[in-house]
Amino acid sequence: MGKESTKVYRREVSNIGSWREFSVPHVAFALHRVTGWLLLGWVGYHLVAPMLTGASTSVQPPSGKLFTVAVLSVLFFHGINGLRLLVVESSSRGVDHIEQLFKGTVVATGLTAVLTWVII
Repeated sequence: MGKESTKVYRREVSNIGSWREFSVPHVAFALHRVTGWLLLGWVGYHLVAPMLTGASTSVQPPSGKLFTVAVLSVLFFHGINGLRLLVVESSSRGVDHIEQLFKGTVVATGLTAVLTWVII
């Protein structure tokens, strides 16, 4: 049996050429990381920082319709994409449908953003 080679993706921020080859799992991973960091920043700003400074620990709702929709969309995408990751990693059938599941995640997030915009 021959040894299967795996392709290693090396990304460098300063080297634009290293970012040319992206597949759906790479995009999903990158967006999951970005939304996770955004949510961590949100929690840090609204919950941890006030506790450290002795201020009120109540979370203020975001101001403005656009900001509210953006925060809820980030939260929704991160949650749904996390569930997608659980399905893909815990089921052999999920691996065959990575692209469809990710497209469904993006569509569900978009629909939620539009519905939130209309409702608010």
